[in-house]
Amino acid sequence: MFALIPIIEGFPGVIEGEIIFCHQDNLNTDGIYPGKYTYQDDITPEGQAAVAMENYDPEFQTIAEVGDVMVGGFNFGTGSSREQAATALKYRGISVLIAGSFSETYKRNAINNGFLTIEVPELVSELKTKYGSEKPSIKPGLKIKVDFQVSTATVGDKVYPFGAVGQAAQGTYSCRRT
Repeated sequence: MFALIPIIEGFPGVIEGEIIFCHQDNLNTDGIYPGKYTYQDDITPEGQAAVAMENYDPEFQTIAEVGDVMVGGFNFGTGSSREQAATALKYRGISVLIAGSFSETYKRNAINNGFLTIEVPELVSELKTKYGSEKPSIKPGLKIKVDFQVSTATVGDKVYPFGAVGQAAQGTYSCRRT
């Protein structure tokens, strides 16, 4: 039995969606949000969303859907400290980002901007083994249920535990969903 984590008002207890798997380890912020857009002061959230993952996989935009749960590799978001690497995926409609591990700077930028990130290394390793690296992004047809009250991610009949999302991070998400 898993310990129940208190969920604050406005924070989702559960998020469900289809997995979009981006296998790359050490995916840097330029792959997530191209540097050529970083200093464009007039770029809107919709504009950021439209260029998310442009340098990593030009096909990402055609397969990603609002509400998807993105699963990345290890050391996700390494490189520069540009916040747009987190906000672009948030604005693209990715409901939660799962990786084997994150750059600490990326993780902090995500939290500060109300974008949910969790580390589930076992899930990432299993997806890498099963789906390899032939294509940068794939939608393998898998549904995932992320339950924040018990800190588990469930794919099919497999349950993966993750570290609890604390009330401070929950509060930031609840305040900055848009």
